[in-house]
Amino acid sequence: MGDFFEAALRRRTVRDFLPDPVPEELLRRCLEAARLAPSSSNLQPWEFVLIRDPKARAEANRICLDQQPAKTAPLLIAVVAHRDTWRRNRDELLRIHASRGPLRPSIGKYYRKLIPLIYTTGPFGLLGHLKRGISRLASLFRPTPSMQSRTEVRIMVQKTTALAAESLMLALSAEGWDSCPMEGFDPWRARKLLGLGRGAEVCMFLAVGKRGPKGIWWERTLMPEDWMVRSI
Repeated sequence: MGDFFEAALRRRTVRDFLPDPVPEELLRRCLEAARLAPSSSNLQPWEFVLIRDPKARAEANRICLDQQPAKTAPLLIAVVAHRDTWRRNRDELLRIHASRGPLRPSIGKYYRKLIPLIYTTGPFGLLGHLKRGISRLASLFRPTPSMQSRTEVRIMVQKTTALAAESLMLALSAEGWDSCPMEGFDPWRARKLLGLGRGAEVCMFLAVGKRGPKGIWWERTLMPEDWMVRSI
């Protein structure tokens, strides 16, 4: 447990990096740790795009508004959230479960019936609005989860993808490396650069490397604990 807290305390948002390249074996180990992150229904809707081509990297720096972390980091990673991969990933989960022995009826029902109901929002998202309205009406009488509008599906995959990104940042910190998550970027140019369809978007860009002497701009500052934690 001490190792985890040390990694959590060491992790900072680093804004200036040394040019040292990230060792490939270390990077793969940290990416594997990120893949262990929890996800809604275990559908793992994330993708990590390692931007290595010099021309693509130059364009990615521009897309990130030429922020100092983007320009100085030896590695830039686009963390992509997909709301369009649920069918493929659902089918793979069912295949894996079936390979382990007889498929439990509850698992088959969950992934074949409930998951399509949650993720299908119809043309222009109209079905999603209808599902959400029905869920809200039902919740007046008993606890009922939302059956998800398009916006809610988008929020869900973004939240899940952010969990994977945080796992990656903590893994890098545990290995003595640093990162900077960036949400300030041009989302339309990012989608074009990465060749993403309408069902995918960049959650954040991660600058990765070793912190330089001016990498930490100020001391860690936290809001009061009683603003963040309460009991009812």
